[in-house]
Amino acid sequence: MVHEYYKEMLAPYALSTLDGEEMRAVEAHLRSCRECQREVDEWQETVAALALGAGTAEPSPRVREQILESVRAERITSDVLHGRSEKEREPGVIRFPPTAPVWSSTRKFAAIAATFVLLALLTSIIVLWKQNRSAQSEIAKLSAEKAVAQQELDRQRKVVELLSAPGANRAVLSGTSEAPNAHATLAYDRQTGQAVLLTEGLTRPPSGKAYQLWFIVDNLPMPGKVFNTDSTGKAITSDHVPSEALRTAVFAITLEPATGVKSPTGPIYLRSSL
Repeated sequence: MVHEYYKEMLAPYALSTLDGEEMRAVEAHLRSCRECQREVDEWQETVAALALGAGTAEPSPRVREQILESVRAERITSDVLHGRSEKEREPGVIRFPPTAPVWSSTRKFAAIAATFVLLALLTSIIVLWKQNRSAQSEIAKLSAEKAVAQQELDRQRKVVELLSAPGANRAVLSGTSEAPNAHATLAYDRQTGQAVLLTEGLTRPPSGKAYQLWFIVDNLPMPGKVFNTDSTGKAITSDHVPSEALRTAVFAITLEPATGVKSPTGPIYLRSSL
């Protein structure tokens, strides 16, 4: 019967809800009882599974049987306290050995209740943690979309400002065989030389490389700024058109070292006509 007494404390033991003396007693029993050790392992696996899963879980048949045994023990204790005879008692009587401490039904129910409360709290924490991660991911996505939209607005605003200025001009650059699907627009002020380059369809340059703008007058190329494109092949770059190129020039874009060069060395990706 000592064995049955210890079996009733295995669930609270798995959740560390026993006091020091009870914990040591159960541990001593587990060292000599393989059956109880297997049952403790099952309890601990159940606790771990519930802690890792965010969904609801129903009690296992073993837990249900533990609860029913607790109810029967409660009724037996009531019979003893009210002086009922052996014949008057319900069948399935459970007696504790004289040397074993009394593990009252109230404490058993409290331990079982604490077990399910703890599992419910763990489940709620995991659900909230997952919801928080999902919310953070959505916020990051929205922030990235906002940044892209802001860049596009900046592109449009700068082009509108330049085209609406007195003496504004616009040059269209078409893709060569190196970038047949690419195109660009260079908007610039003929009075001040202020310019904005907008490109589309240019793939990101390889590591150590960048695109460079050129102003070509009488077959003499003058270097402009280097730039990179985003993941969609777009770029917006501010530059200044040399005075020599304000009236008539060919504008071109080549692939060069990332630091830029004074004379073009790479293939032409985009160019305008005279």
